[in-house]
Amino acid sequence: MKRLIILFCIFLGVVSVGSVSAFTKVKEKEMKNQFRNIYTFYSNVLQKTVMEMSESTGCYYSASGEADVSGCDEFYRNFISNMKIKKYCHGKGLEKGCVASYKSYTTKPECVGFSKTMIDNKNDVFVLDNGSSIIVFNTESAKRTPFFAVDVNGPKPPNNAGEDLFTMLIMKNEGGSYYFHTNITYCLPVEKGGIENIQDLYK
Repeated sequence: MKRLIILFCIFLGVVSVGSVSAFTKVKEKEMKNQFRNIYTFYSNVLQKTVMEMSESTGCYYSASGEADVSGCDEFYRNFISNMKIKKYCHGKGLEKGCVASYKSYTTKPECVGFSKTMIDNKNDVFVLDNGSSIIVFNTESAKRTPFFAVDVNGPKPPNNAGEDLFTMLIMKNEGGSYYFHTNITYCLPVEKGGIENIQDLYK
Protein backbone atom coordinates (compact mmCIF):
# COMPACT_ATOMS: atom_id res chain seq x y z
CA MET A 1 0.00 0.00 0.00
CA LYS A 2 2.79 2.37 0.96
CA ARG A 3 4.54 1.58 -2.30
CA LEU A 4 1.37 2.38 -4.27
CA ILE A 5 1.05 5.73 -2.52
CA ILE A 6 4.67 6.58 -3.36
CA LEU A 7 4.17 5.60 -7.01
CA PHE A 8 0.97 7.67 -7.17
CA CYS A 9 2.80 10.71 -5.75
CA ILE A 10 5.56 10.30 -8.34
CA PHE A 11 2.94 10.09 -11.08
CA LEU A 12 1.28 13.29 -9.87
CA GLY A 13 4.66 15.01 -9.84
CA VAL A 14 5.37 13.97 -13.43
CA VAL A 15 1.92 15.14 -14.54
CA SER A 16 2.40 18.45 -12.72
CA VAL A 17 5.79 19.08 -14.35
CA GLY A 18 4.34 18.17 -17.73
CA SER A 19 1.42 20.54 -17.21
CA VAL A 20 3.72 23.42 -16.24
CA SER A 21 5.92 22.72 -19.27
CA ALA A 22 2.89 22.68 -21.59
CA PHE A 23 1.57 25.90 -20.05
CA THR A 24 4.96 27.57 -20.52
CA LYS A 25 5.05 26.55 -24.18
CA VAL A 26 1.54 27.92 -24.74
CA LYS A 27 2.47 31.24 -23.11
CA GLU A 28 5.67 31.42 -25.15
CA LYS A 29 3.71 30.83 -28.36
CA GLU A 30 1.22 33.54 -27.37
CA MET A 31 4.00 36.04 -26.69
CA LYS A 32 5.71 35.22 -30.00
CA ASN A 33 2.46 35.70 -31.91
CA GLN A 34 1.78 38.95 -30.09
CA PHE A 35 5.22 40.35 -30.82
CA ARG A 36 5.09 39.27 -34.48
CA ASN A 37 1.91 41.33 -34.83
CA ILE A 38 3.45 44.28 -32.98
CA TYR A 39 6.64 44.04 -35.06
CA THR A 40 4.63 44.12 -38.29
CA PHE A 41 2.64 47.09 -36.99
CA TYR A 42 5.74 49.14 -36.14
CA SER A 43 7.44 48.17 -39.41
CA ASN A 44 4.46 49.50 -41.37
CA VAL A 45 4.45 52.73 -39.36
CA LEU A 46 8.18 53.14 -40.00
CA GLN A 47 7.73 52.81 -43.76
CA LYS A 48 4.80 55.24 -43.75
CA THR A 49 6.81 57.79 -41.76
CA VAL A 50 9.82 57.45 -44.05
CA MET A 51 7.64 58.09 -47.10
CA GLU A 52 6.06 61.14 -45.46
CA MET A 53 9.53 62.51 -44.74
CA SER A 54 10.61 62.00 -48.35
CA GLU A 55 12.92 59.15 -47.29
CA SER A 56 15.17 61.54 -45.37
CA THR A 57 14.57 61.11 -41.64
CA GLY A 58 17.93 62.15 -40.22
CA CYS A 59 17.42 59.44 -37.61
CA TYR A 60 19.05 56.08 -38.36
CA TYR A 61 22.06 53.80 -37.99
CA SER A 62 24.08 52.68 -40.99
CA ALA A 63 25.44 49.18 -41.49
CA SER A 64 28.86 50.48 -40.41
CA GLY A 65 27.42 51.45 -37.04
CA GLU A 66 27.48 55.21 -37.58
CA ALA A 67 24.42 57.14 -36.46
CA ASP A 68 22.60 60.18 -37.80
CA VAL A 69 20.60 61.74 -34.96
CA SER A 70 20.23 65.21 -36.48
CA GLY A 71 16.54 64.71 -37.26
CA CYS A 72 15.42 62.37 -34.49
CA ASP A 73 13.15 64.91 -32.78
CA GLU A 74 11.24 65.52 -36.01
CA PHE A 75 11.26 61.82 -36.89
CA TYR A 76 9.63 60.83 -33.60
CA ARG A 77 7.01 63.57 -33.93
CA ASN A 78 6.02 62.11 -37.30
CA PHE A 79 6.41 58.49 -36.23
CA ILE A 80 4.21 58.92 -33.16
CA SER A 81 1.61 60.93 -35.08
CA ASN A 82 0.99 57.83 -37.22
CA MET A 83 -0.19 55.85 -34.19
CA LYS A 84 -2.99 56.17 -31.66
CA ILE A 85 -1.39 57.31 -28.43
CA LYS A 86 -3.24 56.69 -25.17
CA LYS A 87 -0.70 58.30 -22.84
CA TYR A 88 2.65 60.13 -22.99
CA CYS A 89 5.25 60.53 -20.25
CA HIS A 90 8.09 62.97 -20.81
CA GLY A 91 10.21 61.55 -17.99
CA LYS A 92 9.08 59.97 -14.71
CA GLY A 93 7.54 57.10 -16.65
CA LEU A 94 7.46 54.70 -13.71
CA GLU A 95 5.91 57.22 -11.33
CA LYS A 96 3.27 58.20 -13.88
CA GLY A 97 2.41 54.62 -14.80
CA CYS A 98 3.78 54.62 -18.34
CA VAL A 99 6.37 51.89 -17.75
CA ALA A 100 6.64 48.81 -15.61
CA SER A 101 9.31 47.92 -13.10
CA TYR A 102 11.40 45.40 -15.03
CA LYS A 103 13.10 42.32 -13.62
CA SER A 104 16.54 43.54 -14.67
CA TYR A 105 18.20 46.48 -16.41
CA THR A 106 21.37 46.95 -18.40
CA THR A 107 24.49 48.18 -16.63
CA LYS A 108 26.63 48.62 -19.76
CA PRO A 109 27.90 52.22 -20.16
CA GLU A 110 27.13 52.21 -23.90
CA CYS A 111 23.55 51.19 -23.14
CA VAL A 112 22.87 53.82 -20.47
CA GLY A 113 19.68 54.90 -22.26
CA PHE A 114 18.04 51.68 -21.06
CA SER A 115 19.39 51.77 -17.52
CA LYS A 116 16.92 51.78 -14.64
CA THR A 117 17.46 55.50 -14.03
CA MET A 118 16.79 56.46 -17.64
CA ILE A 119 13.76 54.20 -18.15
CA ASP A 120 12.14 55.07 -14.83
CA ASN A 121 12.86 58.80 -14.82
CA LYS A 122 14.16 60.34 -18.03
CA ASN A 123 13.14 58.60 -21.26
CA ASP A 124 10.12 59.50 -23.38
CA VAL A 125 7.47 56.82 -23.07
CA PHE A 126 4.39 56.48 -25.28
CA VAL A 127 1.55 54.12 -24.38
CA LEU A 128 -0.49 53.05 -27.40
CA ASP A 129 -4.12 52.05 -27.81
CA ASN A 130 -3.03 48.57 -28.89
CA GLY A 131 -1.60 47.96 -25.41
CA SER A 132 2.06 48.23 -26.33
CA SER A 133 4.39 51.02 -25.27
CA ILE A 134 7.47 52.70 -26.72
CA ILE A 135 10.48 53.68 -24.62
CA VAL A 136 12.79 56.00 -26.59
CA PHE A 137 16.51 55.53 -25.92
CA ASN A 138 17.66 58.96 -24.81
CA THR A 139 21.24 59.90 -23.99
CA GLU A 140 22.02 61.53 -20.67
CA SER A 141 22.16 64.84 -22.54
CA ALA A 142 18.49 64.26 -23.49
CA LYS A 143 19.20 63.52 -27.15
CA ARG A 144 16.84 61.05 -28.78
CA THR A 145 18.37 58.27 -30.87
CA PRO A 146 17.21 55.92 -33.69
CA PHE A 147 16.61 53.31 -31.04
CA PHE A 148 13.60 52.46 -28.90
CA ALA A 149 12.23 49.60 -26.84
CA VAL A 150 8.79 48.11 -27.22
CA ASP A 151 6.92 46.57 -24.33
CA VAL A 152 4.43 44.31 -26.07
CA ASN A 153 1.82 44.40 -23.32
CA GLY A 154 2.74 47.58 -21.44
CA PRO A 155 2.96 47.28 -17.63
CA LYS A 156 1.52 43.75 -17.57
CA PRO A 157 3.91 40.88 -16.64
CA PRO A 158 6.29 39.19 -17.28
CA ASN A 159 8.17 42.51 -17.74
CA ASN A 160 11.33 40.78 -18.87
CA ALA A 161 13.68 41.36 -21.80
CA GLY A 162 13.22 38.79 -24.53
CA GLU A 163 9.74 37.87 -23.31
CA ASP A 164 7.61 41.00 -23.59
CA LEU A 165 10.30 43.71 -23.85
CA PHE A 166 12.22 44.13 -27.11
CA THR A 167 14.30 46.74 -28.90
CA MET A 168 14.08 48.35 -32.33
CA LEU A 169 17.17 49.86 -33.99
CA ILE A 170 16.26 51.94 -37.03
CA MET A 171 18.65 51.05 -39.85
CA LYS A 172 19.25 52.51 -43.30
CA ASN A 173 21.12 50.55 -45.95
CA GLU A 174 23.26 51.86 -48.81
CA GLY A 175 20.26 51.75 -51.12
CA GLY A 176 18.33 54.11 -48.84
CA SER A 177 15.87 51.57 -47.47
CA TYR A 178 14.88 51.72 -43.81
CA TYR A 179 14.30 48.67 -41.62
CA PHE A 180 14.69 47.39 -38.05
CA HIS A 181 17.84 45.54 -37.04
CA THR A 182 17.43 41.78 -36.66
CA ASN A 183 18.73 41.88 -33.07
CA ILE A 184 15.58 42.70 -31.11
CA THR A 185 17.09 42.71 -27.62
CA TYR A 186 20.20 44.83 -28.15
CA CYS A 187 21.17 46.61 -24.90
CA LEU A 188 18.72 44.53 -22.87
CA PRO A 189 19.77 41.86 -20.32
CA VAL A 190 18.16 38.74 -21.77
CA GLU A 191 17.89 35.73 -19.47
CA LYS A 192 18.20 32.15 -20.63
CA GLY A 193 15.35 31.21 -22.94
CA GLY A 194 14.58 34.78 -23.98
CA ILE A 195 14.17 35.72 -27.63
CA GLU A 196 17.15 37.69 -28.99
CA ASN A 197 16.73 37.86 -32.77
CA ILE A 198 13.77 38.33 -35.08
CA GLN A 199 14.47 34.93 -36.67
CA ASP A 200 13.73 33.26 -33.31
CA LEU A 201 10.10 34.33 -33.58
CA TYR A 202 9.57 32.00 -36.52
CA LYS A 203 11.06 28.83 -35.05
